This record gives sequence, C-alpha cells and structure tokens, in this order.
Amino acid sequence: MAQVDSKMAEAITFFEDMLQTMPKDRTALEFLAVAYEQTKQHDKRRDVLVRLVDVLLMENDYKNAKAIAERLKKFPDHMPSMLAVERVATMTELEDDNESPSQAGISSSQGSVFKPKKPTKEWPIDVHSISHTAASAEMDLVWYWHDHEVLPKELCMNIMNALTERPVTDTPLLISALAILDEQHPEYTDPVMENLQRASNMPTIPMELFEPTQAVLQTLPHVFCHIKGVLPFTLMGHELLVALLNPMNENLKLEIQDRSGRVCHFFLTRPQSWQLVFDKISSS
Repeated sequence: MAQVDSKMAEAITFFEDMLQTMPKDRTALEFLAVAYEQTKQHDKRRDVLVRLVDVLLMENDYKNAKAIAERLKKFPDHMPSMLAVERVATMTELEDDNESPSQAGISSSQGSVFKPKKPTKEWPIDVHSISHTAASAEMDLVWYWHDHEVLPKELCMNIMNALTERPVTDTPLLISALAILDEQHPEYTDPVMENLQRASNMPTIPMELFEPTQAVLQTLPHVFCHIKGVLPFTLMGHELLVALLNPMNENLKLEIQDRSGRVCHFFLTRPQSWQLVFDKISSS
C-alpha cells in the first residue's frame, strides 16, 4: 500500500508541475481532481474544480461544466466556487438535461453502470494486419523527421531500413521508429522527444509512476498495444489515459478511442519507460 501511495504522490507532483507550464491543461486538471479526492485533499480538489470549470467553458463543454458546478455548490462559503457556479449559469442554458451528465473524470452520483460504446467498425485482431498499419504509420513519422530536419537524413534512412527489414512473424513485435532511434542512437532521443511534444502538444509522462490494473489493461487488446506502442495506464472516472510512442499518428488515436469505446487522453512516453511497464504487465 505504501508503494501505491508513493506512486500516487509522484503522479500528483508530475501533474502539478505540468500545470506550471500548461495551466489550462484539461487532462492534468481532471487527473488532479480525481487524485486529490482519493488522497482526501479536499481543498485542493475544490480549487482544481474551479480551474477546470473555466477550461470546460472555454472548450464549450457545457454539459461537464454544469456537472462540476453542481459539485462546487457544496462550498457556499468559498467565493471562487460560487463565482464559478455563476459563470456556468451565465454561459450555459439553464434547463435541465435529461441525460445523466458525464463527470469529466469525477465519479457519477447517479450510480449508473458505465458501458463502453461499441466500436464503429471491425478492427483487425491478427498480428499481420496490425503490423502492416503500424509499419506504415511509423514510416510516416520517419518522413516527418526527414522533411522537418529533426534528424539527419542518413539516420532517417537507417531507421526506415530497420522498419522495412523487420521479419514477418506470427509473434507480435513492437513496431516503433522512436524505439529504434532510442536503441541505435540514444543521443538523439531527448531532442526528438522535445520536438514530438511540441509538434503534438502532448505532454510526456513517466510510465514507471503507474501500475495499470487489469481493468485498465482490458480496455484495449494486448496484441494491438504490443505492436503499436500503446499502453493504457489508468482510468479517470470512465475516461482512459493512454501512453503512446507515436503522438503524430492521428489515426491511431481515433482507433484507440473506437476500440476502447471511451473518451481517451493521450500522453507521450519514452521507449524505455514504455518497455519497462509493458514487460512487467506481460509477465504478470
């Protein structure tokens, strides 16, 4: 239990630091709202909810803003909370919505059982099909590095060759340009990670802070995650937090959301960090 508490404390610190540079990051605010509730830091949770309301209003997400405003009404003596409630009332329609509101990462008071949406299409489950689409996307990433001069052209060609020369096998293997780069030329990993973070507007997360539960891991097929460098690592309410090795692959993000049937929040992670956690869950 102490180890779990320690990891939660590290995760809280990570997201608090993230808010220092990205004060309106919705995912960080949602995570902290849940984390503060779990660690019984009620005042901090309240303050984060106030900040989250403004982010939701800025995004025109009025349904979730209303849901959080209801929570803030429990603090009538806290002026920032009351002002946030007033802002929601001013900027949203006042009539009740017949649907039970999604709680933006905060547990629903309705007690209803959440059922993920069914996928809109039949996604491949065999190793060869998943590997084919993964290789194509990773080559696109290498061309991005090539065209934007993120890496020397010769190095890009070497990575491209490594991707095309991978053996065709029935055993799932990680297909990741970033992992190949980190293995063969680790001196380039940090600048490439910084470039990817800026280009995708996706924060980098240290995966070793998290121990994904079976409930989290069952949201996506293991073979799919193994090949495409994907790792779901925690749930915020009913929404899924997912680490990626290719943040530039928009089709992958859409596929993850459709496969899982959930709203997903994405993070970039280092190949060694991803591999460490993936190996751990694969052997358990």
